[in-house]
Amino acid sequence: MIVRTNSERQHPRMNIRHFAATVAILFLCMQVASAAEKPAFWLKDGDTVVFYGDSITEQTLYDQWVELYTVTRFPKMRVHFYGAGVGGDRVTGGSGGTIDERLARDVFPHKPTVITVMLGMNDGSYRDNADEIQTTYTKGYEHLLESMEEHAPGARITLLGPSPYDDVTRAAWFPGGYNGVMQHYAEIDGRLAEKYHGSFINLNPAVVALLERAQALDPQIARLILPDRVHPEVIAHWVMAESLLKGWNAPALVSSVTIDADRLKSTDAQNASVEAIARENGGVHWSETEASLPLPFDKGNAMQALLLGLTDIEQQLNQETLRVTNLEAGQYTLKIDEQIVGTFSGEELSTGINLADFGTPMRSQAQRVSWMVRDRDQAHTLHLRMLIRKENVGGAQGSIDVMDAFENSLERSIYEEAAPKEHAYALVRVVAANP
Repeated sequence: MIVRTNSERQHPRMNIRHFAATVAILFLCMQVASAAEKPAFWLKDGDTVVFYGDSITEQTLYDQWVELYTVTRFPKMRVHFYGAGVGGDRVTGGSGGTIDERLARDVFPHKPTVITVMLGMNDGSYRDNADEIQTTYTKGYEHLLESMEEHAPGARITLLGPSPYDDVTRAAWFPGGYNGVMQHYAEIDGRLAEKYHGSFINLNPAVVALLERAQALDPQIARLILPDRVHPEVIAHWVMAESLLKGWNAPALVSSVTIDADRLKSTDAQNASVEAIARENGGVHWSETEASLPLPFDKGNAMQALLLGLTDIEQQLNQETLRVTNLEAGQYTLKIDEQIVGTFSGEELSTGINLADFGTPMRSQAQRVSWMVRDRDQAHTLHLRMLIRKENVGGAQGSIDVMDAFENSLERSIYEEAAPKEHAYALVRVVAANP
């Protein structure tokens, strides 16, 4: 039986209104709290990031994509990136020198504020898990982390669970497979990250899921993702970069703009500014400056089309939304800087289109940035190989390291090219041809 108080008997409507108001206030507070608690992107202005690892890092792909995302999404935030991958490396070092030599030459001189480490593929010796191998890996990793604590104090360290060995498209050599060993090493990495107050992001599961989706689609295509079962091709490196960026709280938003074509007003402009909205020939035009650039994915590129078809990277990292409401029914051609982007119905525009899916001047600009990022990363890889071989690049006795100077000039050019630009948008109503 429900028992009501006297006040409830006397003022039932008041209680309902009070309850509804209380719920509304609580909901609003939850929304405000959620917005306030949304974690910021891991990287900050002025950071120096070093990616340490073996031949998979030496490919300079997943780290290149992380750099490209950061430069295009935060062009006013200057971050310095250095790859430090050497083929064959283990936690004890390798062909580039011992671990102490590697760290002293390839990491610490950059004065990193952020370091990522991905090792394990070679450490497992391509055999079933063995206690002595695991002990060597754990102790070697502990020494590496302790050295980083000593020589790069305050650096924010992210341990990366190793990318997979392909036991999906080909049969495993032994029960559990070599990727089972890599997954076990990822568990060790996670515990070490907690012990040494770092963060941990596992790159293995997302690439395995990619292999499984590709295998279901076409086994021959799936085998090309890790053609030698170890070294990922471009599509897998993008998935690894996505995992790392999501672990670092990377926002999906490039920009989001809503134009009310009836009131000639911008009703929403996130990470963008809109000016001079006006009607013209049954359509509308305006000026817009986006604070970020999209990742330059192109569905005309077969590998990128496969990436977009097999993954959620566009939804997770590349949302450049344009909405135009209150248009008259009909078809409209969207032009940006007189370049035709596409033709859309008024309903499509009201719902919203993702400009990152189309060839826009912003995507072309981002593509140019990507080529420059690639060039700088390749220059740094050559620089690292020269240092390993003890070639003279300068830098001794106060002289200028010519490769450092070259890399820095390329970095300046990257940020100059990534700077936001104003664009002229126009929606032109399509006039039906006479029958």
